[in-house]
Amino acid sequence: MSYEEQVQQLFRTDPGFASAVRLLEKLNKLKHPRVLNFSHHDLDGITSAFIVRRLLERYLDAEVVTKLPPYFKLSEESLRETLEGEGRFDLLLLTDKGTFGYYDDFLKYIDRVLILDHHPLDGRPKRCTVLNPSADRPVPAAASLLCHMLTTKLDPTDNYDDFAALIGCRGDFAFDPVQKTSVDFVRPFIERAREKFPHAFEIKLERPTMFDLLNKDRTVLINQIGEVLHAGCLAHLYNQTLGIDIPYGPELVFNFLLELAKRRDRPAEFRTIADVLGRMPKGQMLSRVFEQYKSDWNMLNRRAENTVFLDEIRDVGIYMLFAEEAPAMQATQFPAILPFVASTRLDELKLAGGHSHVMLTIFCPKERGVHISMRGGGGVLDCGAMCYQLASHLRDLYPEREGIGGGGHDRAAECVVDKPVPMYAVMHELLALVQEMSRIAKALESGEVTREDAEKARLLRLDRNLNVDSVS
Repeated sequence: MSYEEQVQQLFRTDPGFASAVRLLEKLNKLKHPRVLNFSHHDLDGITSAFIVRRLLERYLDAEVVTKLPPYFKLSEESLRETLEGEGRFDLLLLTDKGTFGYYDDFLKYIDRVLILDHHPLDGRPKRCTVLNPSADRPVPAAASLLCHMLTTKLDPTDNYDDFAALIGCRGDFAFDPVQKTSVDFVRPFIERAREKFPHAFEIKLERPTMFDLLNKDRTVLINQIGEVLHAGCLAHLYNQTLGIDIPYGPELVFNFLLELAKRRDRPAEFRTIADVLGRMPKGQMLSRVFEQYKSDWNMLNRRAENTVFLDEIRDVGIYMLFAEEAPAMQATQFPAILPFVASTRLDELKLAGGHSHVMLTIFCPKERGVHISMRGGGGVLDCGAMCYQLASHLRDLYPEREGIGGGGHDRAAECVVDKPVPMYAVMHELLALVQEMSRIAKALESGEVTREDAEKARLLRLDRNLNVDSVS
């Protein structure tokens, strides 16, 4: 199936896609509509914001205000504060910001809310317009590609839209150009992008990047671009280290991409990272930040050697790394560098332990509290379900505390627990959860499953091979 055929098929079969198209078609009847776009502050979210900004300006002649705050969920308080400063809008567009039931509440502030997202649902909005291929079951994808699909349906895309979507898919690990693999949803687009940007996929015998999890002696240009821009998202955190005034990282990357398009640079002709960064001031700033990022990476790489084996559940080895982030990243509310460094050890742990799959839990004390990242998984283990349940248990223990949240995808997820919840309590609940999962998995295997265990298995997504008839 070609990419264009996939877009048409999605329009026919996904009610959310058709509704999103109709919403923008109706909005096109307004003169110069105002759109407020909140997007995730990672590569997938930033490239999503870039693509929809250009679509809305071309197709709707809209005024677009883009916000890339350093947190995942959009709160009602944050929206209200933004509206107080920015005025009235005709559409609230949420890209790569999760799909939460309470997003319906935003309709009391703005008449139209459109959600373009690929994360598993945490509640189902009933009145917002939602395009999310994971609405009913997890479908690995990327929000930037959903934005590109919407653009493809409404208005011709160009090389800059294509290039941004490629970066976004790379940022969310939706494909591996060195291994020549991709998740099903993005495969038609990646095949198309490979033809448009062949130099981006050419093998280079150079330093491996954060995306090169299996091959340690080679990489490709699109991986290098993704890593430099990921480091750019952290740029403002290096202000003191570098002794220069650096703008907020996600906005630096977003504006760099806008400048790239404005200058009419030709992405298909890029052969090196120097070609991409060029001589633009923002490119030079990104280059300087990247050098400091590499220094931090090397330091964290030594810390990541000290992993501890916890258990094996149905041939999935579970390991833990207890380590601090780089000094400049201590205040972050998101995975900065350490989880990506640790991820490069997954294959090494799998081979050394003789496992079919490996899950690595990164337990990271930070200024705000504890940040747990889970990477890998596979088989019966789901990182997103584990982080969600861990956060749920901790909220039950500390109902008066805010700042406890968790969730994500099957192969990558986060759980954040703010102070004053004690670090030892978080560690205790994490280890108890692993122990409980091991017990339930053995019960599933033996067929001696209670209804309580069956429900726990469902919540943790351990029940893929559960024989319901055996539940007592």
